[in-house]
Amino acid sequence: MSLAPLLKPRSIAVIGASDNPKRIGGVPVELLIRAGYDKLFPVNPKSPTVQGLTAYPDIESVPESIDLALVAIGADDVLPVLERCHAKGVKAAMVFAAGYAETNEAEGQAKQAELAAFAQRTGMRIAGPNCMGNANFGDRVFTTFGSQFQPEHPAGSTALLTQSGNMCATVYRTARRAGVAFSHVINTGNEADVDFADYLDFLADDDATQTALCYIEELRDGAAFLRAAAKFRAAGKLLTVFKVGASEKGAEAARSHTAALAGDNAAYDAAFAAAGVARVGELSGLADLAYLHGFVDKIGGNACAILSVSGAAGAILSDALALAGGDVPTLPDDVQAGLRAQIPAYGMVSNPVDLTGNLVNSNDFLLDAIKLALQPDAIDVLLLYLPGNFLIQAMSQIERGAAATGKLIVAIDTFAMGDREALAAKGIAYFQDFDRAARAIAAYGAWKAIVAAPPAPAASRTRWPAFPAGEDALSETAAKEALARFGVPVVHDALVHSRVEARGAADAIGYPLVAKLVSPDVAHKTEHGLIRLGLKDAAAVTEAFDTMMAKARSMPGVRIEGVTLEPMLAGGIEILAGVTRDPVFGWMLTVGLGGVWTELMKDVCHRLLPVDAAGADAMLRSLKGFGLLDGYRGAPKADVAAAAKAIAALGEAVLAGGDTLREVEINPLLVMPEGRGAVAVDALVLLNTENAIEEAA
Repeated sequence: MSLAPLLKPRSIAVIGASDNPKRIGGVPVELLIRAGYDKLFPVNPKSPTVQGLTAYPDIESVPESIDLALVAIGADDVLPVLERCHAKGVKAAMVFAAGYAETNEAEGQAKQAELAAFAQRTGMRIAGPNCMGNANFGDRVFTTFGSQFQPEHPAGSTALLTQSGNMCATVYRTARRAGVAFSHVINTGNEADVDFADYLDFLADDDATQTALCYIEELRDGAAFLRAAAKFRAAGKLLTVFKVGASEKGAEAARSHTAALAGDNAAYDAAFAAAGVARVGELSGLADLAYLHGFVDKIGGNACAILSVSGAAGAILSDALALAGGDVPTLPDDVQAGLRAQIPAYGMVSNPVDLTGNLVNSNDFLLDAIKLALQPDAIDVLLLYLPGNFLIQAMSQIERGAAATGKLIVAIDTFAMGDREALAAKGIAYFQDFDRAARAIAAYGAWKAIVAAPPAPAASRTRWPAFPAGEDALSETAAKEALARFGVPVVHDALVHSRVEARGAADAIGYPLVAKLVSPDVAHKTEHGLIRLGLKDAAAVTEAFDTMMAKARSMPGVRIEGVTLEPMLAGGIEILAGVTRDPVFGWMLTVGLGGVWTELMKDVCHRLLPVDAAGADAMLRSLKGFGLLDGYRGAPKADVAAAAKAIAALGEAVLAGGDTLREVEINPLLVMPEGRGAVAVDALVLLNTENAIEEAA
């Protein structure tokens, strides 16, 4: 059902309306009266009037049909009133009351479950409970008890969507100070019925909204969120998110605050990146990105040139950009030569550029420097540090520089003497803080790069082999054979069942060899001594076969399919590549260097599927230990391209398997020297027995 009755209602009843404009039931009445809303019906059985309007004793007495009921009564009375609203034909309701699942107590959770069941049964859309309400500035509809949302505030093109009432007010005030005007302000509350993704979907289709600022604690429906985010991306709208819970304690606090499904922070990062969502690390970043979106056509990325009247400030900005993920490229030699013509030898010109005191000696020195710094194609944005009077005295040159370029100039004035509105009118952005400017430019530029990326690859048409009935895992041999169908290069092995077969196979393959027990019941063979490495002759092979078979037979419930023999490869670098199902967003690919890098250093990268070879290559290059693959200290470079292709094939395989799979891992994927490929040495495929079918599509 449409959210229009909730967010764009044509008639409103306030149940529990108060004559006191400072009470929860009085604030929305007062706001709506001031906004000139004419289809407003207070419901209060104890008073014939409320704030000068005719009041009605109950919802049945209201003389017109109602789109939205604001329910400002105690939690115990909410459900009976909602039943009467449904009988009246009310389309939507907003429940302000607390005391539901946010209490983390059985009674509150039961009340919320009843509310959700009512919405499901009746089709009435329910906002909340435990919400502070909404404000629609374009249509001048204020269904909130938050007094900071005033009808006199101008309407804009930015929406604010939060899961916390207090943070809704906080971000709103911060953004207003930054000059951001709003189309909608929405606080979701406990989301018993209408959830975060439902609101986001509405905003994606809303012509009045071009930017959405989101405060998220946890998402209940990751797939629906991604669908709504895709709409934002397709429409060229900015979706920016502050997600609490990046730290262990933050996640713990968020779970205690809302009744929501917890999702791993790495999965959120991966999901936001895949969906073209700009994630910020501080609340002020939401306002800053909304502000920068006003210059959307001038920002192509986050590679910055820095012109500074202070060498120290240039260094500070360079550090801040680097820490935020931005880039400060070295300027080309010809640009440096042009700058050097007017900058003394002690002033840096490579980037950042130290303008030195020479700034005041030449009338057009700054204008020339601006044009030179913005000349290279590799530069997206110019950060210009001129505090106080330096900025004021240089305005003519800065304005002429802005008029001569299609790129953004960002003026940074730590003395706070500039006029933000006047600068914006000339196409110049303005910040009063080094770090906020650097973080905002880095995040916004990264978002522009994400939304410009090509679409995800098409799903593979290859099919999985038939799965064994009743099994929850494939043997290693079966797992590798299945992955090989999708183009994953695997080590080919020989499955043997006796000492005689082992000796014959070993002689045929050649030494040294690796021997492994084959069983769907043992996922981690090393822990049980069921892998033997470096077998150099037939005697070592038969001894290993006998030992492993004896060990396996002593383990209860372990089915034995035999032992595999495969060549022992040398000279490669081990990588882990695995796919698990995140409870919020679905299939997530994890890539990391093997051994201590993955287990101890946590040097891993995550992305939601699908991931193509270019994406897998980018994942590998993002690892802290990528230098090991890139020829560290003179070692041969590894075949990164082959590894990326194998990782992409793994992702294709998982998507093709769908719900029949639970987890798939290659560990290790051995990356050989450049030109010699990569090969899966071991593979783990866990099956989802609840969705098992004879053959996956």
